[in-house]
Amino acid sequence: MLDQLAFLPAEELDLGTYKSDFQDHFWKADMSWKLERQVTFKEPSSPSWLAMIEGDWRKSLRLAEEMRAGRVQHQRELDRSGIVQRRIRFVCDPPTPYLQWELHLLAIWAQLGEQIRILPAETIAHLEERAELPEVVVLGDRSPRPVMYDIQYTDGVLSGARKFTDLDLINTCRRVITDHWQRGEDIRHYFPRKIENLPPPAPQRV
Repeated sequence: MLDQLAFLPAEELDLGTYKSDFQDHFWKADMSWKLERQVTFKEPSSPSWLAMIEGDWRKSLRLAEEMRAGRVQHQRELDRSGIVQRRIRFVCDPPTPYLQWELHLLAIWAQLGEQIRILPAETIAHLEERAELPEVVVLGDRSPRPVMYDIQYTDGVLSGARKFTDLDLINTCRRVITDHWQRGEDIRHYFPRKIENLPPPAPQRV
């Protein structure tokens, strides 16, 4: 079903509207499910990402670590609100520079409480005969009014989302994401085994 989302009607949200709508629904949800499929993005608002693409890996990791304090506070707010975050991250081997960088961040998020698991992208090749699976977030598990976003990117940069509210569709997609997540490897095991000791990525052209 996830591979059909692009062909289904949805509410089109520009970036500002998506961010506002997401925040409004996120803090009312009991759970967040996220599926991450693409292995290259651009995050020009992140100093750590900018340092990575410029080839200063040591600075990039230092800046990533400095994000920990803000994430600690975020996790405290999640815990107070009773919100659980789960993410399935598909990976390639060897990782792209972006993926190598992001997994360092996700390893920190997992230390603090986000439940992140990893699957090789080849495990879903049979689902991607027409196109890669989309980037999807479902807000709400037992919530009476869950929402789902098919997150949109333009040239690798976040640009908005397509919003779905049909309960049957959301429940179906959530079950698929849950199944992938249950089959995944905990990032706390994957990261030291496959990512932590890799050499720094080369500078990137953007």
